Amino acid sequence: MPALPSTPSIPPADAGPAASRERLALRLLQAGLFLLPALLLSTPWGLTPFAALALIAFALAPSAFARGWREVGRENRWLLAMAVLAAVVVLFSKFHFDVRWREADNRLRLLAAPFFAVLIYAWRPSRRWLWRGALFGMAGAFVLALYQVSTGTERALGWTANAIVFADALIALIVLAVFARPPGELLWTALACALGVGAVILSGSRGVWPALAIVLLVALIVSGGRARKLSWAVLAALLLMVAASHWIAPLAQQIRLTELVSDMDRVQRGGDYESSLGARMTLLELAGDTFAEHPLAGVGVGRFETVVMATPQCAPPAPRVGFCKLGHAHSDAFEWAATMGVPGLLAILAIYLVPLALFARRLRALSAGRARSSALAGLVLVLAYIACGLTQSMFAHQLIASFYAVAVGVLYGFALIERESGPQ
Repeated sequence: MPALPSTPSIPPADAGPAASRERLALRLLQAGLFLLPALLLSTPWGLTPFAALALIAFALAPSAFARGWREVGRENRWLLAMAVLAAVVVLFSKFHFDVRWREADNRLRLLAAPFFAVLIYAWRPSRRWLWRGALFGMAGAFVLALYQVSTGTERALGWTANAIVFADALIALIVLAVFARPPGELLWTALACALGVGAVILSGSRGVWPALAIVLLVALIVSGGRARKLSWAVLAALLLMVAASHWIAPLAQQIRLTELVSDMDRVQRGGDYESSLGARMTLLELAGDTFAEHPLAGVGVGRFETVVMATPQCAPPAPRVGFCKLGHAHSDAFEWAATMGVPGLLAILAIYLVPLALFARRLRALSAGRARSSALAGLVLVLAYIACGLTQSMFAHQLIASFYAVAVGVLYGFALIERESGPQ
């Protein structure tokens, strides 16, 4: 793998103690950017090493952060407003319904997004570290997923204990690898993404396939030359895999497409909702009814399980065991509307649409290098989260909620740098 580029933003060695601290802070931040995607799924530490190194970097040179805040405070205000709006809605619900802090914690992590945007802008680290970390992260996730499935685990979980969360995070790593890659690094990116897709297959998660389709579609639209040919090849391989799953039993079982067809048939023909698809349809209906009954404040952040447990399916003496263990609505918009009412619905719309608009604006401002820019990476990341959020409550899970906040902030910080120097 090619050597890392030099980092001209490091102050000269003879610039004094303050400059020495800034050099150390920059190196720590770059190490953290590598560890962020590298350890996300393949280790039990997740985002902790990145967060620790980033906070140490901030503590070493807070004056650099203050300078960055002054320079980009205006561009950062909408991201800050989005995070504050979400926090206010969540905190009101937490105190109004006396909900445990753990239920509000995941959503409050959105406050980290504007902080990391300024941190990246102020220190100006090399984006290559983030890309390399994504490659290592997908390779590690594939090895772990292969080990888990080969030793008897039905669906690969990584270190997340949840196959859906594992697959959602893998799509986010694929986005970073594809759209944040440096020039001329197509081979390493393609190999790592193949491992990432392999790990997604081993997870048996079906809800991430629309997000993966979005990644491939955008790559086809914006790429040229070898990159576009590779995107077509990957798309053709995925279509062949889906077609082959009808005749190859182990593959069909792992990607669970046959099960999906069966579930749809059971619902349409006999109104049988005793299936994975049926359970999700029931949850959406419950969420809609709950929102209609409690439109102003919902039933409380993180308390959708109370709605589920109050259904006849969960009443003794024979509760529907699998269904009664579902504690959220398996859809972002339905979850936030049912638990936090109209304010929650507005908050989740802002959480996705504000970053989407900010990245789109930054992307339009670029004159060249749009196919490999932080703005495009951020835009596709948000689209992927929206797609996954159609069938999953993304912010009910600590790992993917935290990663969204951090990744949006980091990519927006890089996008602000690129408005001056262009994609690197």
